[in-house]
This record gives sequence, structure tokens and C-alpha cells, in this order.
Amino acid sequence: MPLIKLNRINKGGEILINSEQILYIEVESRTTTIHMSDGLLFSVEESLDAIAEKVEAVETARIRNGLQQSGLSAAQS
Repeated sequence: MPLIKLNRINKGGEILINSEQILYIEVESRTTTIHMSDGLLFSVEESLDAIAEKVEAVETARIRNGLQQSGLSAAQS
């Protein structure tokens, strides 16, 4: 389960979000809202670009780790 850490606006503090459950992200007048499965909504401090970078980094790390564990990365070196 790939988790990303974000900072909530409404209640303050950090929140861990499963990036696989994000349906879409909406930006309106400097507020970023994450729409998730099961009707969950979170308003966060991070910009759309920052969230996209975090999700991309998590997914890239998952692929890299999978290749390393399978031994395929050593075969290509």
C-alpha cells in the first residue's frame, strides 16, 4: 500500500493517504482537495505539483524495489 504524507488544512497535522485510493485532485482558489474512494475528501496544504511528485516518487520506488528483488536489475548491469 503506497502511502504519501500530506498536511491537512481543516484540522491541521499530517495525514497518510493511500495513493491508490485517490480518484482525482481539485485545485480551487489556492485550496487543494483530494477526492478519494468511499466519498472521502481532504483539503491539504500541498500544491497539485507537490502531490504529483510524491505519488511519482512512491511509484518509482516500488518499481525499483520490485526489479531489485526479482534480480532483473543485476542482469542489466
